[in-house]
Amino acid sequence: MHRMDRTSPFRKPLTDVQLERRDFMKGLLASGAFLTLAGFSKPLAAMAQTPVTDWAPFSGELAEDQTIRIPTSEPTTMDPAVSYGDSELAIFFNIFESLTGVDQRTGEVVPRLAESWEASEDATVFTFKIRQNLAWSDGTPINAHDFVYSWQRVLDPNTASEYMSALYPIKNGQAISEGSMALTDLGVAAVDDYTLEVTMEGPTAYFPLLATTWTYCPVPRHVVEDKGLEWVEGGNLVGSGPFTMESWDHDQEIVLVPNPNYYGEAPTIQRAVYRIYDDPTAQAFPSFENDEIDYAAPTGPDLARIRESEELMQFALTFPLSQTYFIVADTKNPPTDSIAFRQALYKTVDRETLSNDVFKGEFLPAYTLLPPDIPGNNPDAAMSVGTEEALALLAENNIDPASISIELAYRNTSVWTTVAQYLQAQWQEQLGIAITLTPIEDNTYIDWRAARDTQPFNLYSGTWGSDFADASNWFNQNWHSSADHYRDHWNNTEFDAIIEAAATNTNFDERNAQWAEAEALFIQEAPVIPFMRAQALRMVKPWVKDLFFQPLLSVVHLRTVKIEAH
Repeated sequence: MHRMDRTSPFRKPLTDVQLERRDFMKGLLASGAFLTLAGFSKPLAAMAQTPVTDWAPFSGELAEDQTIRIPTSEPTTMDPAVSYGDSELAIFFNIFESLTGVDQRTGEVVPRLAESWEASEDATVFTFKIRQNLAWSDGTPINAHDFVYSWQRVLDPNTASEYMSALYPIKNGQAISEGSMALTDLGVAAVDDYTLEVTMEGPTAYFPLLATTWTYCPVPRHVVEDKGLEWVEGGNLVGSGPFTMESWDHDQEIVLVPNPNYYGEAPTIQRAVYRIYDDPTAQAFPSFENDEIDYAAPTGPDLARIRESEELMQFALTFPLSQTYFIVADTKNPPTDSIAFRQALYKTVDRETLSNDVFKGEFLPAYTLLPPDIPGNNPDAAMSVGTEEALALLAENNIDPASISIELAYRNTSVWTTVAQYLQAQWQEQLGIAITLTPIEDNTYIDWRAARDTQPFNLYSGTWGSDFADASNWFNQNWHSSADHYRDHWNNTEFDAIIEAAATNTNFDERNAQWAEAEALFIQEAPVIPFMRAQALRMVKPWVKDLFFQPLLSVVHLRTVKIEAH
């Protein structure tokens, strides 16, 4: 175990990340893009948080071997058009780029494949100027037409995208996904090779932020059409980011190397080895202790041991994540079709004990859905809790808990196994209902969840982390009745109307009030049952320099990382 370098930005753990709200316009102006929005009482705000690590560029001696070793799990897909945002995000943000990105040092929106952008006065039309020196990692030029193809491809049913709702803010996006319009009707056009015009369904001031997400990353048409489904395999995959995939040995490792055709500053890291574990949060820390990897995000017993060790904590960074854990309910299948029954489940979860005692403070209790860093979050939306209240609610609605037997399906990871066993005990002991636990392996989870479109269920494990700092990323993309991302089949026209209005409202205060109203309605009807929020504890070797984290999409971004001589 190497001793901590006193000059390292990791010299002491941060127990609290100070989040500050900066005007959305500040990020846009800093990027060199200008956005004029009419009718604003104040600018729309997006999250731009203080970096978890102090920004002091490393200027010391570099190691000759610029290799970093990182744990991951087997990606569910390496196609950004298909992914719903699983472990592959740690790879995506290094090998693909979108029009815009989030600077991990500042949290601000910056240009990536676009060099600048402008918006119409009402924020319904965005014009992006594409850089003229862009190429895919195989040297093939990138231009505006690649975005048109790629975004239409997301909405093509043959792509089987898990996240097509990300494109619903674009004009006709939702109608195309529902089959009532053609792919060519999507509101995106290549005015010329280097000018992309995007027309929105309505005012969408946050679109440059939305465009930072992986679903908006273009994909190489020439490779997709030549290789078919095999285009994402090692040796075939072609990207646009600072790194490219050298190899993918399934269930063993993924290797990234610098993209020789990247337009921007060349990275210092020359090789990134992602070692694949079945459950890296539970299995990778011993490898970190043995200096076999340079980074780990441990949970469970390892986490408790780390927190109790002054020596280990010198390698640790802790900060809140913009993420909520919840249980998804099938709102069309008895008995979870009953609002009262779902409310009773909500009221019987002892969140404080689960977070503080069972998980030893690894998580924070959550009574509402939106994390505190998302504008419009409403802590007052929480329902009161207690077993007596829950039993009274069931009795009032003529529900006999002793007659009920339901299934709780969950991802077969260490965290979710602990959660599932805890909830089973809570609901059986406090309410008297029978709970059968059904683990789902990670490699089948995405297909299992997709099958809930037509196959009934009762309860299953779910989590959502912010892709961008706006409540539309939570409500509109997941729980609008037309999206139904979690297949809970919840349909509330009042909720739909509120979030539709909020998404296009250019008055910041009114918009946040609408999100707060939507959250109150959502929690009251309980299509999902939130119970805890994530906190990160990341272990980083002292020789890893200039690594930055944000609470949103908190994965290792390699573009700034350096390895110090050690």
